[in-house]
Amino acid sequence: MLTQLRKLLLVLALAGCSTFACQPSTVTVANKRETARLQTVPGAMRTTETGRIEQDVRQSQIARDYWVQGREGTWYPVSADQFRAAQIGRELEICK
Repeated sequence: MLTQLRKLLLVLALAGCSTFACQPSTVTVANKRETARLQTVPGAMRTTETGRIEQDVRQSQIARDYWVQGREGTWYPVSADQFRAAQIGRELEICK
């Protein structure tokens, strides 16, 4: 019974991963856009003199998002490297 349950959990886990897999697609770049936003990230965990665990002060940093627009009008998120390589009017391979 326990072995069957483990097999079932393994199958479900693998099936769940397949929905997040990259599906390569090629789009013709019509436009490019870079956005920046302020993102707060948690600080490191530390132990105080009394032995309590506390979180250091949160830090703010700028997070950048890169997008390319296909000829059909849909915007796709891409990595910084893909964004730099993208040229308007040229094809670019992306993950959907």
